[in-house]
Amino acid sequence: IYSMAMKKTNVDHLIKSFTESILKVLMYVALILLVVGFYGVQATSLFAVLGTAGLAVGLALQGSLSNLAGGVLILIFKPFVKDDYILVAGVEGVVREIQMLYTIITTPDNKEIIVPNSQIANGTITNVTKNPVRRLDMMFSVAYDTSIDKVKELLTKVANEQTTVLKDKEFTIRLSVHSASSLDFVCRVWVKKEDYWATKFDFMEKVKVIFDENGIEIPYQKIDIYNK
Repeated sequence: IYSMAMKKTNVDHLIKSFTESILKVLMYVALILLVVGFYGVQATSLFAVLGTAGLAVGLALQGSLSNLAGGVLILIFKPFVKDDYILVAGVEGVVREIQMLYTIITTPDNKEIIVPNSQIANGTITNVTKNPVRRLDMMFSVAYDTSIDKVKELLTKVANEQTTVLKDKEFTIRLSVHSASSLDFVCRVWVKKEDYWATKFDFMEKVKVIFDENGIEIPYQKIDIYNK
């Protein structure tokens, strides 16, 4: 009944999973009370025992209560929703659901990571897929004797021919660093978030091909030895 009601009201999936986990715990508690009552233990006596042990239980469950509060804060402020790709508490992946005490994240290589809610609520969250458009930053290195204008021309050509690059946003192609053995060019373009990785991989392949066709050397570390 609860699940049907949630579906009909289009409740956020994370709220649904969080409340379901809480209701499950409450149902177990209610079941225990019913069983105890069935065997003749008076509820007032049971509550008196629980009250006496409340302080000890509270101290023992400090971490769990902190995680519960963290889950509530996440649902209130909504720094992410289901299927968002986030970086938090030293891990990264796609948010699957929020339980009463922890959040389940799936990594790109399909590992499941369980992160305590308190660590998420009290930590820095990077939401990679929050915005529909992302900037793709790439670096390309060439030999020192290469023409700067030629490199910029070829990188611009690749950017203009790449269909997933957003042409209504200005992209940046400039010489960025004079490295020890190379000139490093930064190439920044804008893409839709779902095209980010495909565009990056296409760029890497196409730039290698067009550099080879134009005789532009991509330098690698080497040692020159001179005989006197």
